Amino acid sequence: MRTAIEILSSLPSVVVGLFGFLLLVVKFKFGFSILSGAIALTLFNLPLLTRSIETSLAQIPNLQREAGAALGLSRWETVMHVILPAAVPSIVTGVVLSAGRVFGEAAALIYTAGQSAPALDFTDWNPFNISSPLNAMRPAETLAVHIWKINSEGIMPDVNAVSAGASAVLIIVVLIFNFSARKLGQKLYNKLTSAN
Repeated sequence: MRTAIEILSSLPSVVVGLFGFLLLVVKFKFGFSILSGAIALTLFNLPLLTRSIETSLAQIPNLQREAGAALGLSRWETVMHVILPAAVPSIVTGVVLSAGRVFGEAAALIYTAGQSAPALDFTDWNPFNISSPLNAMRPAETLAVHIWKINSEGIMPDVNAVSAGASAVLIIVVLIFNFSARKLGQKLYNKLTSAN
């Protein structure tokens, strides 16, 4: 399992995108869709997330495991009530790092989610309509793909301003996500460990 994860972590995002295109878009006929992009990005981030969670669980001292056994807890109860609560800050850090990688990813999404999005109607709550924001099978364009597309096509007169504005929005969204995840992780840690 570890060898497979190491091999997967060495793949460039373009290769993961092409694999997602061949498997999800062509073979399974999902088309260019949010679902195809989400599955491809999950495969792309799985090694980083797995390694960070494994490391955070391994950093918990064996004394805590032994203390759980000494108190008469089963292995499962020790993991759920002692090990996981102590590892929550490190796990949240790993999730934030892998999610930050998703925000900036463009290559894998170009091949799976598409390069443009249909006009959305936010009053349409039918998840089967192409214009509904709830439709996971519609094509989508992330900010990173939008920035790449604007810079590569260059047909707009104010291409630099649009690209700079989209980049600023992307940076602000990543910062808000990181701070929110830290806050949530701290609250979760305090609740699970009864710390003040």
